[in-house]
Amino acid sequence: MTQRKTALITGATSGIGRAFAGRFASMGYDLIVTGRRKALIEAEALEIAERYGVNVSVVIAELPEEGGVRQVLKAIAGCATLAALVNNAGYGIDGLFIERKIEEHIALERVLAEAPMRLVHAALPGMIGRKEGIIINVSSLGAWAPAPVNGIYGGSKAFLNVFTESLHMEVRQYGIRVQALCPGFTATDFHRQMGVEKEMQKRRLYWMEPDDVVGYSMKCLERGKVICVPGLVNRLLRALIAIVPRKMYYRVTEANQ
Repeated sequence: MTQRKTALITGATSGIGRAFAGRFASMGYDLIVTGRRKALIEAEALEIAERYGVNVSVVIAELPEEGGVRQVLKAIAGCATLAALVNNAGYGIDGLFIERKIEEHIALERVLAEAPMRLVHAALPGMIGRKEGIIINVSSLGAWAPAPVNGIYGGSKAFLNVFTESLHMEVRQYGIRVQALCPGFTATDFHRQMGVEKEMQKRRLYWMEPDDVVGYSMKCLERGKVICVPGLVNRLLRALIAIVPRKMYYRVTEANQ
């Protein structure tokens, strides 16, 4: 009998994380999902389990805190069938760098960069031993678009991209597929909590739905594409940012803040 596979998805309460949970469940994977909002994520887990007939375990974890990361590391250590890891947990903070406490910036960096690095490090030995695995680090178009109030978020995502590409070159010999998923604006709680609901409505053509982002991610995975940017508009923006002279980019970006 074929052994069941398990996917671990952080930040699976809503948005892209929830869409990944549904996608892997539809492929027959059992799930370990993490989040902070206990009632909501447990309800989502029950719905997915009933819909797809898979086992879904929930880990409530605050990833800015050492104890939260250790809880997820414990789940990885206790899962002999872990075949996929999606590092999706994240958030943003508003305000200029100097306007926020340094502890807030450090906490953000821990969630966006340090936690994924530690979870990948814990998951890799089992994947290498089984000669297969999937690692998806959810990055952002912001990795190429520095802006005021975006330094820690964008910088952490830029780190995630380079880390993912380096990792790909290290582990592809073991049959492990690695991807940095770099969505632009996506209709999720992330942007709602950042207070951009009106912007979502005004510029709807530039926004994507989580299921579409995840669908494109899986296509990129099948094609072996390591840096995955869903959405034609987002790919054009990435190309434009690369060719615009930096002084011009700085002036335009500052003017639009």
